[in-house]
Amino acid sequence: MTVEPQAQANVPSRATEWRQRWGLHTPATLGERARELTGTGYLVEGLLPSRSIGLLLGDSGLGKSPLVYQLGICVAAGLPFLGRATRQGRVVIADFENGIADSCEMIERISHFLGLPGPPSEDQFLIWTLNDCLPRYGQVGHDLLDMLQDVKPALAIIDSLGSSNPEAEEKNSSATRMLQQFRKLGRDHGTTSVPVHHRRKQSRKAEESAGPLESTMHPRRWFQDARGASALVNGADIRLGVDDPDLSAVQKNEVALVVRGYGRIRGEIGPLYLARVPDETGEPVGYRLVTGPELLNEDQRAAFGKLSQHFTFKDAKHAYSRADQPLATGCCVRLI
Repeated sequence: MTVEPQAQANVPSRATEWRQRWGLHTPATLGERARELTGTGYLVEGLLPSRSIGLLLGDSGLGKSPLVYQLGICVAAGLPFLGRATRQGRVVIADFENGIADSCEMIERISHFLGLPGPPSEDQFLIWTLNDCLPRYGQVGHDLLDMLQDVKPALAIIDSLGSSNPEAEEKNSSATRMLQQFRKLGRDHGTTSVPVHHRRKQSRKAEESAGPLESTMHPRRWFQDARGASALVNGADIRLGVDDPDLSAVQKNEVALVVRGYGRIRGEIGPLYLARVPDETGEPVGYRLVTGPELLNEDQRAAFGKLSQHFTFKDAKHAYSRADQPLATGCCVRLI
């Protein structure tokens, strides 16, 4: 029997049949689905994609908690984070590390630093703390993932991963299972998950260390020093490291933190140089991005002030009155 041309047009293609049966995509339908889910967009421009897993890694005591609280408040209020546009959405911070008073103080200080009259609205910014959780927390149907599935945040910050899920830190199978749960959050509700993690104790031998994050030639090796299961780093979409500045590389008197990382398919991120901003009493209240001439020492700033808006390396060398040096070259390249 011959099928008429009009009838043939109504016959589903094999790709459509497989899409309905198995969820298989063609490039065209995958693009349509990505746009529908805003999966190609960013929650924080150029830093955190929507529906992704971003791992924040660094040593204890550097100031990771204030940094992620500032990230959460910026997203909840729709404010730029370190100069990068955010897409406003609900935020949940699951805090397994800080006391209630410390969390309250961070929220108040950072909100004031960002120019807000107070913390973001109660529907947009939510904090869960281990120090005041319900007695049934940890029972079946009442754990962290159950809470996030119910609240459906645009951003979930877990501080820290080891405290929230020790087994995921110790076993690759448990880490993979946890990451799959975060994937489901992204798929079902558009959630970007950011677990905060620590590095293991570093060797004092230079040949056994990846060196400072800022100047290392092997950033992936630096991330391999994460505590516990390797799947935690390998399974994340975005890896962001936090480290002290390497003052031997460039004079950065005001820099408190260096943030550097890489994405699964997006390449390297940073380094970003951050300064802690104090209040009138000298207490730190928030982070700001340090750029341009602020990264130079006094002699270099004086030389930079003598240059016109457009200059060559020869002009910069003459103004700086130095012979060719790697440091001078690096500074001029950053400023051109």
